[in-house]
Amino acid sequence: MSYIEKRRWGWLARLATSFVLATAPLAVGSSVWAQDDAAVQDGGTLVVVLPGDPQGLNSALSTDTASSNIVGQIYGTLVRLDADGAVQPYMAETWDVSEDGLTYTFTLFEGVTWHDGEPFTADDVAWGLWNVNREYNGASAGLLAAVESIEATDDLTVVFNLAYPYPPLLAGLAYPNSATILPRHLFDNGSDPRQNPANQHPIGTGPFMFKEWRAGSHIELVSNPDYHFDGRPYLDRLIFQVIPNEAARGLALERGDADFIPYYSMSLSEYERLSGIEGIAATIHLRTIAGEYMAFFNTRNEPFNIPEVRQALYHGVNRDELLEKAAFGLGTVATGPISSAQSQFYTPAGTFYDYDPDLAEQMLDEAGFPRGADGTRFSVRLSYDQKEGPMTNTAALIRAQWARIGVNLVVSPMESGAWREAVYRRWDFDIQMGTWATGPDPAIGVQGIYTCETIDPNGGRNASGYCNEELDAVFFEAAQEVDHERRVELYADAVEILTADAPHMWLWDRQYPVAFDEDLVGLPGDPSAYGPFDYVGWKQ
Repeated sequence: MSYIEKRRWGWLARLATSFVLATAPLAVGSSVWAQDDAAVQDGGTLVVVLPGDPQGLNSALSTDTASSNIVGQIYGTLVRLDADGAVQPYMAETWDVSEDGLTYTFTLFEGVTWHDGEPFTADDVAWGLWNVNREYNGASAGLLAAVESIEATDDLTVVFNLAYPYPPLLAGLAYPNSATILPRHLFDNGSDPRQNPANQHPIGTGPFMFKEWRAGSHIELVSNPDYHFDGRPYLDRLIFQVIPNEAARGLALERGDADFIPYYSMSLSEYERLSGIEGIAATIHLRTIAGEYMAFFNTRNEPFNIPEVRQALYHGVNRDELLEKAAFGLGTVATGPISSAQSQFYTPAGTFYDYDPDLAEQMLDEAGFPRGADGTRFSVRLSYDQKEGPMTNTAALIRAQWARIGVNLVVSPMESGAWREAVYRRWDFDIQMGTWATGPDPAIGVQGIYTCETIDPNGGRNASGYCNEELDAVFFEAAQEVDHERRVELYADAVEILTADAPHMWLWDRQYPVAFDEDLVGLPGDPSAYGPFDYVGWKQ
């Protein structure tokens, strides 16, 4: 038996005494989101700001943030998170987890229909998660890695059979960007789901129904009168308004042309100003996803296949300056692959790359990359999604910092679709930069962008091509470990390995500022920031 196989089954000795899972969700009648209906208007429109058109409207195929937020209004997930991050019913009314942690049985709400009137059944859950999410979505593939099969045993019962215990599964099933449930009657037609017309005109089960998408302008959703979860939502309409210019977004909120700037549309430079304006509520949205801004080296190619070069370039980045000038202080300098916002797993252990340009120069010399006659060692390309606001200033700062150590940085901002195609499908990049999650659990947010088995051409996967079998074994054990303290120790081991190899540069742990009209109730929403706005409304 191989080392990894021994790790895989090593949990058996501890399982009987240490595996505990809560399996009694709240009944829908005692919803933790429920508020005094007399304080909220029935009806009205909410205008949410988008930085640009989303890639599509199917989070089973994409982890795009804006798409996930819109999709979270249209489609459903088996469970959802309350304001404290606790798992609650959504499409599933109840669930049960076997004592050995290998079988999850979900019982669905009766009488639920898709927006086109077709019945919603367990077959939709089992078929879509297994054949679409798992196959085409990197986050979902990681979430379902422990699952051997998903079965619809009758119209209202779906069973997940696991090869080994996987504690993060239940909470992970609450995220639209990994667990969106699709209508089988629209997607099971023998064609590539990525080309399905429903990706542009979605049919879901959620509180809002798709009405129209005018590219470059807006996406309109309307209230679902047959919504199964505590009745129809308060709001009549949701408008996701495209406003590409960062300053114009804040002005739209000031003038009342927009009502909510979610974190993915918020200009960090505007946050402080908006915080001081009467009638606007501005706050930091605490998210269980615990994101980090980071840069991936393409370790397939020289010179990034040389650890000392990656380490030297890391020493050449002044992250304090990035945090101050690109993030406007909204965050914390990162120490490794797990965000400090994820307190239950965070560790400062590992190698920290302080800003030391003299050391960086020495390391590059020793690695065989001396300065040439023009003072340059080599040129590298840096790509990023141009919708990711702080990245433009970040790229300019790194370019200046690396010029000091003789590295010429060619900055290449890209349209979202082109960036994803180049980075994740074709691996055509030197360094790519953006924001990625480290939560809600490292087994979901961290593992999938570093392991050998996740080097595949799908979004949200290991685009860097970095592969370390020792690290894989540690991640695999940590994902199935049922003792929390042991999991913390294992993730500290993973941090030690990753920071020593430095396949990425971890720049800063991000915060999630949002701003909205203070007459709105129910915002900023659940800690996933993707969840339905069924409890959002206007004050009476």
